[in-house]
Amino acid sequence: MAVPAQKVSEEKTISRMLRSLSGRVLVVDDELPNRLYLRKLLESHECEVFDAESALAGFDIALKKQPDLILVDVIMPDMDGFELCGKLCNEPRTSHIPVIMVTAKSKIEDIETGFELGAMDYIRKPFNPRELILRVGNALTLKRSNDELILWSKRISRDLELAGAIQRSLFSDVPHFSRLFEVRTAYRTCMDVGGDAFDVISLPDGKHCIYVADVSGHGVAPAMISSLLKATASEMITRYADQGPAAICNALNKVIRRRIDNPSYYATLFMAIHDPEKLEWNCMNCGHPNPVYIRNGKGVDSSMFSEGGGTPIGFPFGDEMPYSKNDEVTFNDEPDTFLLLYTDGLSEARHIQTQEECGGRIATFYEEVVQDPALPNKSVALLDALEAENYYLGADDCTAISIHMLDPEKIVIEQSVPRNIYLVSDMAKQADVAVMAMGISHETSTLVRLLVMELGVNLVEHGGLGEEDSFWLQLRVDGKVCQLVLIDDGVEWDLEHAINRELDESHMGDRGRGLAITNAIVDRIERYRVNSKNITYCTIIDQEGG
Repeated sequence: MAVPAQKVSEEKTISRMLRSLSGRVLVVDDELPNRLYLRKLLESHECEVFDAESALAGFDIALKKQPDLILVDVIMPDMDGFELCGKLCNEPRTSHIPVIMVTAKSKIEDIETGFELGAMDYIRKPFNPRELILRVGNALTLKRSNDELILWSKRISRDLELAGAIQRSLFSDVPHFSRLFEVRTAYRTCMDVGGDAFDVISLPDGKHCIYVADVSGHGVAPAMISSLLKATASEMITRYADQGPAAICNALNKVIRRRIDNPSYYATLFMAIHDPEKLEWNCMNCGHPNPVYIRNGKGVDSSMFSEGGGTPIGFPFGDEMPYSKNDEVTFNDEPDTFLLLYTDGLSEARHIQTQEECGGRIATFYEEVVQDPALPNKSVALLDALEAENYYLGADDCTAISIHMLDPEKIVIEQSVPRNIYLVSDMAKQADVAVMAMGISHETSTLVRLLVMELGVNLVEHGGLGEEDSFWLQLRVDGKVCQLVLIDDGVEWDLEHAINRELDESHMGDRGRGLAITNAIVDRIERYRVNSKNITYCTIIDQEGG
């Protein structure tokens, strides 16, 4: 009579398992005959075997040898097998090692106890040698699979970490300073990689384009698309900026639709182009949340921003070029106003206790944040405020871009300063007088003068500027807050390293002392390197009468 094929396959599998187990097994049993028998049986199937005569000895061996499997007898003096199983599972160094309980107890409650304490299997005494080898083989196979999965997970985690670091370098949150406005960004991803995209692009004739986008979904694919979107947007903005946001978004939509052949992926986007001659912003909303607009310290109805556009970038249906001039929204650049662009990770953030979405409360939070001129990064302050009110921001990527349109009446000095020590000294004197005229105390105005002098002298003598070069300086006073911005084309150098190392004449001399003095004067100092330019941003708060 022919043997069924399935039974033949099963017999072959059992035969392979009985021939070789290739694993490291620890046997814990207080009876020597049992240990010797199990050692001989397992070694005959090519296992490496360790044994221990007590639970405590077995625990020590498990820590040192890190076996692939532990066979534990239940009934032992001092500490029984159940206690050992619990101890092994609660110890991080051994919690990954599978445990098989070897027991003479037959009550279901005893078996349940073993499983509750972390055992993966059990074998009743007296056991059948073949059954024991099969169960040991299953356990070792599962252990190898788990180990491979852990290694794979670690490799994927490392790859995602690296990908996230590279992506974050593409999406810089370094602030942008211009003559008319300041841009501050906060960027957080819910995973190592994120699906948000944003940028601030300087254009000819002093124009700027600022946008934020949010790719549908989470994970690697949206992250790749967001990186592609940024690269494509940079090209299209440079090419079509003179034609306005509609032309840029049409070109971007066409490229993304053709490159991403998957209807699940598209991106909402809000784009704004600033014209310094007309003093206006020209905007396009492609299915994105409306910005928050603050004028005279109060929120303005933002429904105007959704009057046109509407179709997300890369949306797979409809016209490849769905946007027109009629979809653009234009508004004036008014002094001391704020515009917040953000992704829906903020508006859809849920309150930890009530589970209510933040929604329109973002405008309220942002309105409160912008009241404090001493907060340099209003976007970071906004996210901090949301978390302080128990909104959970970790469920989605969160990007916030705060645009502050400066008040010319609060800019007390703005000019390019030639590389000349005497002109720097004159500028420092002007700064002193200018901030005092805005109500800043004499003590604080003296600090401002010293700050301008120290920063300027360092640039003149150590900044690597040419004889005909100059640096740009802007000094603002907002209430009791003095803000100084310097931008130069000098050489890059490691400021933190220079400040922290010993200041000796041979290495640093006056340069190091000047930097130390600068850091001591200010309430806050930020230094950045962007596109071959050094940016220094300082804040001094007048405490006199404040």
